[in-house]
Amino acid sequence: MNTSSCKRGDNLCPYFKQLQTTDKEKHMQFGLFYEWPNPTLRNWKILFEEGMEQIQYSEALGFDYCLIAEHHFTNYGNSPAPLMQALYIGQRTRRIKIGTAAVILPVWQPLRLAEEIAVLDNLIDGRFMAGIGRGYQGYEMAGFGSDVDVSRGRFQETLDVLIKAWTSDEAFTYEGEYVNIPNPITVFPKPLQKPYPPMWLAGTSVDSMNLAAKMDMLPLSSSQMGYDGVRAQFGSLVHARAAYGKPIDNLSFGLQCITHVAPTDEEAFEALKYARWQNRAQRGLNRHDVVNGQVNAIPYEGELDDEAFRDRLFFGSPETVIEKFKKFSDVGATHISNWMMFGGIEHEKLMRSIRLMGEEVLPALRDAHPPADLTAKLLEEQPLSNEELQNAGAARAPRDMAT
Repeated sequence: MNTSSCKRGDNLCPYFKQLQTTDKEKHMQFGLFYEWPNPTLRNWKILFEEGMEQIQYSEALGFDYCLIAEHHFTNYGNSPAPLMQALYIGQRTRRIKIGTAAVILPVWQPLRLAEEIAVLDNLIDGRFMAGIGRGYQGYEMAGFGSDVDVSRGRFQETLDVLIKAWTSDEAFTYEGEYVNIPNPITVFPKPLQKPYPPMWLAGTSVDSMNLAAKMDMLPLSSSQMGYDGVRAQFGSLVHARAAYGKPIDNLSFGLQCITHVAPTDEEAFEALKYARWQNRAQRGLNRHDVVNGQVNAIPYEGELDDEAFRDRLFFGSPETVIEKFKKFSDVGATHISNWMMFGGIEHEKLMRSIRLMGEEVLPALRDAHPPADLTAKLLEEQPLSNEELQNAGAARAPRDMAT
């Protein structure tokens, strides 16, 4: 039997695709992001089906994709089985791409994850996007016996195995600090998309931008970093790709945005209380302040005042939101992930927000793209360190990012 072996850090896949926008994707891409928060502990089936109706409506209105988070054990987010949920969504949609944002690699058995993603991609006709992350919620990860302090190594080794499993026709072994496959293994089936589904990387650090550049993944950042922080992150991606000798024109860059559209700015900001709950619940989860699965979503020291908080949100009339998206397009954003189900917001308000996005916002932004000279300008600037990058997004609200 022919077998191959690899160790952590090996360049496992010779087929990395260039992370460049294709002719088909030159327009700005819009999707919905879901983690099904449940402040009042509503019936999960009803809550999930409301999200399903929203996703189907978004597809009819021209949205491009939906992304599903992975969260466990609390009402902060009810998305504990993102691949199963993605399969269900895929069976009830026809066109949109369906992805994860993100599968938390350190809590998965790598071969099991490789198989499940491959099966999923086949069953939904090659519409899957594999969004991955390292994880940042120690409370959730501890439930699986995973230590967030060593998650970086587990993340990298799991990623190594995923790529090998999807691309190797020969049996392989793997030797790592955290992941070991001593007996030769071949994974079947392979993903329908070749060599594997498009990969997104959730993260906001220089290290995340470097990994995305190295492995041609689409970075998914957060608008909670603010305009200067997002520009600096895109600059880190550009510098990293240049250092690897890879093309830097027409790059794809994802941005997670908490979004709510209403006929007027005043009506849109009535939803601020729901975004506050989500923000405070995240802080409570960070503190492990959880009782019987319910996160304590209370005000915290140093939280942004309403004016600063609103500045990090994409709330407003269609005209207001269009201008804000254009502003972030000017600093590199090409794929907008809209977090619209947050903090227990009512289904009817969310459906109206999706309708206004589809009917007014998306048509106005389809031709939006970063300036042609942006990457050249960023290359002339000094690349930032991790600390400098985080300072560029200082005073940000907590964000649902994973690396």
